[in-house]
Amino acid sequence: MNVIHTTDDLLRLLNQNDEFRQAVRREVLSEELLKLPERFAKFETRVEGFIDEQRQFNQQTEDSIGEIRDTLAQHTEAIAQHTEAIREIRDTIAQQSKAINRQSDAIGELRGKAARYAVAVHFLDITEAMGFQLRGLVTRIDLGWMVNQRQRRDNDIPQNDLRSFFRADMVIEVADSEETTHYIAVEASYTADERDTSRAQRNAAILTQITGHPAHAAIASVRNVREIQPLLDDGTVYWYALEPADFTPE
Repeated sequence: MNVIHTTDDLLRLLNQNDEFRQAVRREVLSEELLKLPERFAKFETRVEGFIDEQRQFNQQTEDSIGEIRDTLAQHTEAIAQHTEAIREIRDTIAQQSKAINRQSDAIGELRGKAARYAVAVHFLDITEAMGFQLRGLVTRIDLGWMVNQRQRRDNDIPQNDLRSFFRADMVIEVADSEETTHYIAVEASYTADERDTSRAQRNAAILTQITGHPAHAAIASVRNVREIQPLLDDGTVYWYALEPADFTPE
């Protein structure tokens, strides 16, 4: 029989006798404390499982993030390619617009030349339609001489107006029933607009200024913009109607 006199005796007995140690535990420790190692072991197992699950989740998250980054990189590259394609399309459209504008300008110039040719054919008709008798066409040389005489004396016509005046489509010298000299300043166009009526009126005013004779503004065109109709209605500018056939080469 083991006799316990000191603390050391108790500790030695606890270390040597498992049954005694278990009995002491049951007496000293509560039920909860006795089950604590088992519970801790289960908790440890659960924690390790949670850690493993978390590691798997973290790995899956990293994999997903990697896939998202790859997808974003692909989308970014695709957007860059689309942006470049759009830029190229815009450049192409700009070039085509410039080409169309050049073609439009060329067509406008051709129509202008055709209009001037048409009015040159119909100058007698214009004269008679306006109630005058034809005396002749005033050439640019004649205009230059007339302007030179005036400018030497008064020098009162702006140079810009003179340069444009010398490019008048046509100037006709005519006479009325009393043999008084008149001039007709004609501007020709397929579609007449405010620029044509303004040039015709200005040229007529310059003719009166340099010759002292009455001058009349006229346009010759197939059609006109709506804005100039009041000038035609009140007789400020005379309109001689050309036919589309006048612009068709024979």
